[in-house]
Amino acid sequence: MKERGKTRVCLRAAIVGLSLAQALAASPAGAQMGGMGRGGGGQQSGPTQSGPVQQRQVGPRAGAGANDDEQPQVQQRVEPVIAPPADPLAISPEVRARIGADYGPMPPAPEGPTERSFFPYYQERRGDYRFRMIPPLWLEYTRGLPPPFSAGGPRAAAGTIPDTEDRQSLIGLLYYQRRSPKLDADIFFPAFWRIRDDDSTVTALGPIIHREAPLEHDNWLAPLFFEGKRKDSGYFHSPALLTTSHWGVKGAFTLAGPYFRNRTDTDVDMGVAPFFFHGDNGNVEGARKTYTLIPPAFFYHHSSELDQTQTTVVGPVLSTSSPKQDVLDVLPLFYRITGNPETGGVKESHTTLFPFFHYGVSEEESLFVVPGYLRRVTKTADTLLTPFFSRAETRNGATSLTLAGPVVPLYARYTDTDIGVKATMVAPLFFTSDSATGHALLTPLFGKFEDYGQSRTWWIFPTITSTTDVHGWDLNLYPILFAGRSDDTSHTVIAPVLWDFAGPSGRTTIAAPLFWRFAETTDDTILQVAGNTLYRQKRVADGLEWEFHVLPIFSYGANPAGYWWNVLFGLAGYDHEGSYSRIKAFWIPINTGNAPAPARQSAFGW
Repeated sequence: MKERGKTRVCLRAAIVGLSLAQALAASPAGAQMGGMGRGGGGQQSGPTQSGPVQQRQVGPRAGAGANDDEQPQVQQRVEPVIAPPADPLAISPEVRARIGADYGPMPPAPEGPTERSFFPYYQERRGDYRFRMIPPLWLEYTRGLPPPFSAGGPRAAAGTIPDTEDRQSLIGLLYYQRRSPKLDADIFFPAFWRIRDDDSTVTALGPIIHREAPLEHDNWLAPLFFEGKRKDSGYFHSPALLTTSHWGVKGAFTLAGPYFRNRTDTDVDMGVAPFFFHGDNGNVEGARKTYTLIPPAFFYHHSSELDQTQTTVVGPVLSTSSPKQDVLDVLPLFYRITGNPETGGVKESHTTLFPFFHYGVSEEESLFVVPGYLRRVTKTADTLLTPFFSRAETRNGATSLTLAGPVVPLYARYTDTDIGVKATMVAPLFFTSDSATGHALLTPLFGKFEDYGQSRTWWIFPTITSTTDVHGWDLNLYPILFAGRSDDTSHTVIAPVLWDFAGPSGRTTIAAPLFWRFAETTDDTILQVAGNTLYRQKRVADGLEWEFHVLPIFSYGANPAGYWWNVLFGLAGYDHEGSYSRIKAFWIPINTGNAPAPARQSAFGW
């Protein structure tokens, strides 16, 4: 609650109004009302029978005549009653500590007779309560007074009268004063405020605010500066000086113009933006880290005690060091890496002067590069590359590649003794390769490629290829002829005239533009167009249904139940199906049989 002493300054004015309202509540009208309670000595009447919670008998009233008819006695239902709390506004100590309430329990109403006097000022006295005033110049409200000797009445019960005096005064409607053991106030509205709350005192004179408490103080001159101190922390803010600062046990922060300093425990970051930045985690247990950055000088330095690493950048120069290796670079031309075998690294050294020179050596390999020459040697491989001659060996000589060129006509020789591969090439005249699984031969006019027992391919200049394998064969003459078979499928293409594709489900044949045939073996469906003729066929429940057209002159068709024919699509025609028959004359159908027209529909939709 001491921390909130400053905010209570503005709340004390409200206390004045509340206190005056309380004083008026204790006026003669209030005293008269109190006389009706236990303090007024009046007698309370017995409980009434008008509420629903009392038990009331319904029937003949007592004293009725003896000749009256007896009526049954009805017992009224009793409703449950929940007693209200003794003090609905009471706040537990736990809740009060959590929400930080200023409200405290008010003293009980004064007890005893009321005494009044009107000269030289109005005064009202009852028990420990006293109210005096000379309106509107002076009002005074007091609680906790000792009982007056002139009261003549009994003292209030022990514990109900405050044992210390609490006095509040309002003078000239501008000056408010309060004196009590816990709280003192002197307020000359609106210029001067002085509030004491226990051992915390706040004084405000216009924009000047001063607060004192044990091991604490605050000094404000709004809006120029704000300063305060606690036992282990403090703050200082000055908008005019562009300065803000606060500090404590766990950390601190200061900002003064371009200067800043931030501390979290032992970790400190500071700098003058944008010229200088520095940080240090302050670790004294072997994990210290620091950095320094100076942007105008292109300077950066970072060190880590735990990793034993350092990084420094000065313009284009980059230097890093660690227990395993050291690096020195002058970007983008010079690069140098050195290993530290004494501290866990490997014995190595790499130097690059880009793009003219590179040399690197370690326990596992060496690499030397200059324009037009590369040599790399490892424990199992040796590689040499030049514009005129190149050679590479791997797996301790198990494989080898020899190249002559590419400046001169290219010669290549490759061997792999583990799998028995030998290949020779003299470009662009000759290439041959032999292995346990196959053979290859290629010249500018002829080529042969064979996988033993699997496939064989021939190539003849310029575009003829022939392939045979365990599934079938292919013959291609690009881009005109394509023919072949694979298992139960085949194809023949003579572009752009003939396309023929056959398989287990059907066959498609196109000889453009006069012949088109599409057949499906699943239901014996055939659609064939040859010139101006059309033939269609499809399997139905009892057999085949088919039709043939010589467009547009003549059409004929049949199904398992009958047949039909037409001339000029019905100029003349005849249909017959069982006992049903029909003729067509000038496209008019005429039934000639006794049976009704069949209900079945053609498989082709008519």
